[in-house]
Amino acid sequence: MSDTDFAQIPFIKKVEEYAESIAAFLTIFAASVIFLGVILRNVFKTSPSWISELPTYAFTWAVFLGLMAAFSRGPQLGLDMIVRRFTHKWQQIIYYFSAVVMLVISVILMWLGSVLTVQQFLTDAVSNTALRFPLWVVSLALPVGFLLLAIHAVIRIIIKHRQDFRS
Repeated sequence: MSDTDFAQIPFIKKVEEYAESIAAFLTIFAASVIFLGVILRNVFKTSPSWISELPTYAFTWAVFLGLMAAFSRGPQLGLDMIVRRFTHKWQQIIYYFSAVVMLVISVILMWLGSVLTVQQFLTDAVSNTALRFPLWVVSLALPVGFLLLAIHAVIRIIIKHRQDFRS
């Protein structure tokens, strides 16, 4: 599935663009905090306890927001080279199978992430550093990221089915 297939659905394209932008910002933020930590540790001989905590949380969100964007780019080069060796019929079977597996795994991980997030929210779980960051905010990245991925998988299946139906 090419990137242009998702252009057919403007709302999804916007969500994907926002997710990519937020993921990029969070990655830059995390790298900046890590750089600040290095400066504080080596120049000023101090290292606040939260300096390693924030980048971890930012990278967590960046990874899970980046899932949808990564999968919307289409198959990985190595996988694509293997799949192209099959007949058109087998390519379609592999495509549908991979989309369904991605959907099932995404729904399971979205559910498990939701359970974890709710549990942490209800127990007021916080990090054990001076920052006392609410852990449910970090865990929320799982259900959000896998929800986006599940939506992406459903859309892939629908678009592919429409393409196959027309041809």
